[in-house]
Amino acid sequence: MLLSWELSKHVWEIVEIRGWLHTVRVVSANLAFLILRDRDGLAQVVFEDANEIKKLEWCLLWTILSAKGTVAEMPKGKFRFELQKASVNVIRKVVYPSPIDISKDEIHADWETLLENKVVALRHPTQMKIFKLAAIIEKNMRAFFDQNWFTQINSPKIIGFPTEWWAEVFEIDYFGRKAYLAQSPQFYKQMMVPVFERVYEIGRAYRAEKSNTSRHLSEILMLDMEMGFIDSFDDIIEMTEKFANFVVKQTWTEAEHLLTALGATKPLLVDQFPRISVDDLHELMLKETGEDYRKEKDLAPSEEKFICEYSAKHWNSDFVIVDWFPWSDAKFYHHQNKENPNIADRADLLFRGVEIVTLTQREVNYQKLVDQIKAQGQNPEHPGLKHYLDSFKYGMPDEWGFGLGITRFIQKLIGLENIKEAELFPRDVQRITP
Repeated sequence: MLLSWELSKHVWEIVEIRGWLHTVRVVSANLAFLILRDRDGLAQVVFEDANEIKKLEWCLLWTILSAKGTVAEMPKGKFRFELQKASVNVIRKVVYPSPIDISKDEIHADWETLLENKVVALRHPTQMKIFKLAAIIEKNMRAFFDQNWFTQINSPKIIGFPTEWWAEVFEIDYFGRKAYLAQSPQFYKQMMVPVFERVYEIGRAYRAEKSNTSRHLSEILMLDMEMGFIDSFDDIIEMTEKFANFVVKQTWTEAEHLLTALGATKPLLVDQFPRISVDDLHELMLKETGEDYRKEKDLAPSEEKFICEYSAKHWNSDFVIVDWFPWSDAKFYHHQNKENPNIADRADLLFRGVEIVTLTQREVNYQKLVDQIKAQGQNPEHPGLKHYLDSFKYGMPDEWGFGLGITRFIQKLIGLENIKEAELFPRDVQRITP
C-alpha cells in the first residue's frame, strides 16, 4: 500500500493507495475523477468502468476507501501523477454531510463555524500543512538543545504557588487545598540547573488573562530553557541568536515546500540581531510616529510592530532584541544590573511584530532573592516557595533562561493572521471545546 507522494516512483506500475474521499466528479457513466486524501496529501484517481463508478454512489466526503490502478505521469495536470483505469474498495461509507466544505483550496467559513467544526476543518490540506510544519519546528527546537548538551525535563502543571502572581492564574481545588495551573515551569527549570546545568522543556502553560485578541490564548504551548555557568549577559544574547537562526534555517531547509505552499516569506536573518534599549525605542517611536510611550515601563503592541518593521527595513533583520528594561518592573527572580541598578538584566526577542521570547539573567544569591520576594509583598516562608529557595541555599551557579511561545512563533513564521490558526484546538476566553 503506497502513499500519494510515492506514486512518482512507480510510473506504469499497478499500485494501491488508501485514504479518504476528498472530492469526486462523475463525468459520465464510464468516467469519473476522484481525489483521495492520505496522511501525505492528495492524489487523483481516474475510473473508466461503470461498475467501479457505481460503487461510489451515495459516498459522501471522508468516505474511507482504497483504489488500485496504473500510475501515469501527467506533466500538465494539477496532479503530476495519477492512478488510471482504477478499481475501488469502499471500506467505510460516510453518509452524513460535512458541516463545512473543505474540498476547495480555501475554507469559506466564519471563525466561530470554523472553530466549532475544527475536527473536520483540520482535514483540509492547508490545515494539515500548518501542523506538519508545527511538528517540524518543534523537532528542530529540540534538536538545537540536544546538540548543545541540554537535558529535556517535564515539570508539574499543578503547583502550590503561582510562579507569576502578578498575572491572572487558574485556581483549582486540589483535595480541599488551593492550587494553581502552572503559568510556566519557572521554578522547576531553575531547580534543575544544579542537577543538569542545562535543561529545557516543551509543555503547556495556563494564563487566565481576559484577552480575546489575535495574539493571546488561555492555554499555550511553551518552550522553556535554563542554563547555568554564564559569564555575562552577552552569553544570553548569543545563545538566543544561535537558537533562533538554527530553528529558522533548519526548518526552511527541511520544510520549504510546506512554507511555500502556505505562502510564507523567508525571514531576514543576521548572525547578530540588532539591539535597542526600551528608552531608545520609546524615543524612536516618538520621533517616527508621534506616539509617546516614554512613561511606560514595557513596550506597547504598536511599538513591537513598529520596531520590527523598522528593523527589517533598516537593519535587514526580522528579529530584533529590546533590552534595558527598568528594574522597577522586574520580577523577583530577575537579576539587577551591576553597572546600572535602575535596569534589569532582561531582554525581549521580537519577531515580525510581536515579542516571542523573554530572556533574563536570574538572581542566584539566596539572601538577595529572599529580599526581592519580600520587596514585592510576598512571603518567602510560603510552602510553595520553600523548595525553590532551597535550590539557591544549597548552591546555584550564575544562570539564565527564557520562555518562548511556540504557537506565536509558528503564526509569525507562516504569516497567519490569528494565533488560533496555529493551535490544534485553541483555548481562549470563550472556548473550551472541542
